[in-house]
Formats: sequence, C-alpha cells, structure tokens
Amino acid sequence: MGYFATRRSAMTSTEGFKRHGDHSYIAQFADSEKEVLLNLCEQIIELLAERTDHGHDDPLAAMVGITSHDSPPEDEVLHRLLPNAYADSVDASEFRRYTESTLRQKKQAHAISMRIHLKSSDDGTVDLDHENANAWLGAINDIRLALGVRLKVENSSHEELELLAPDDPLRGVYAVYTWLGWLQETLLSALIDDADEDEEAQLGNS
Repeated sequence: MGYFATRRSAMTSTEGFKRHGDHSYIAQFADSEKEVLLNLCEQIIELLAERTDHGHDDPLAAMVGITSHDSPPEDEVLHRLLPNAYADSVDASEFRRYTESTLRQKKQAHAISMRIHLKSSDDGTVDLDHENANAWLGAINDIRLALGVRLKVENSSHEELELLAPDDPLRGVYAVYTWLGWLQETLLSALIDDADEDEEAQLGNS
C-alpha cells in the first residue's frame, strides 16, 4: 500500500460530516482529499480480493460462506483486517472457516460504498443516508487499521509519531491516519446527534 505519503496540508480543507436533514449526512471534499480517499478504499478492496477463496471443492459450503481458509493471512495488513477471533489455534481456525468469507465481503462492501459515492460526486460533495454512513464508518476504520500496521501504532506512541522528521515518509502516513480519525469522529457525532433527536421526538410523542 504505497500511496500513503500524503502531506498534512492536503488534508485540511473539509469541515467533516454534518447532519443535513433527517438521517442525511453531508461532507464536501477537496480534490486532493477525494483522490486520497479513493486511492485508499480501492487498495482495501484490492487487498481483500486477494483473500477470495478460489479453490473451494465444496460448492454448497462456498454458497453458505464456509471458506477453506483456516489460518490467518500471511500479509500483515490482511491479518489486521481479518484477525483470529480466539487465542486457541483450533478454535480460531474453525471460527475462521465459518466467518471469514462473510467478514471479508462486508468489509469490501463498505469500501465499495465509499468508492461509489466519491466517484459519483463531481464537486466533492458526499451525501449519505444512515445505512451508507455506517458503511463509511466501517471503511474508514479499516483504512485506519491498515495505516496503523504501516505506522506500527501498537508499538509507537502518538507522541513519538508526532515527532517524526519532516522528510520521514511515515510522517505523511501519520497525517492521513490522524485526519481519517477526525473525519470518522465527525461522522459518528452526526449519527449520534440524529439518534438523540429521534429519541427526544419519541419521548415527546409518548
């Protein structure tokens, strides 16, 4: 995933997501932001496609989503996106066979939703309904997980990452990572505000 060296200056024009009527959430992205988001979600789609089970010899099992994969992916980013559910290797393998295909398809669908909305927007404006807003939350989270692997966020504190040298390639990656976290927060806040208003309306009508 080699497109992550984007400078922070290219990621500051949007105001994030805001509520736009009932169950509608809108944001407007600059061309540079749109390009970065498109590139990242397309990389996630491509990466997840590499895990497609092409060698299943049981059509019925394949039909109901049971995969022949019983071990985690070797690729460290895919491993982060499709982790083991259990510490015990036997339980983890069995659970993976029954759930990985569904999880992978769900993550792909989230990223595809993001790609469709970005590609269909001529001026960078994205208007999401409730279902697609949740898909975007999932896609943004997966992109941040992928970037986090590159940044080794489990081993590096955010303070250390903030002190990266200006010419360090990871500094651009961290800029995108933090910007996506902020974007995710604005969308989540808009969803929560909408839910709170719905609850108040229901209480008022009871």
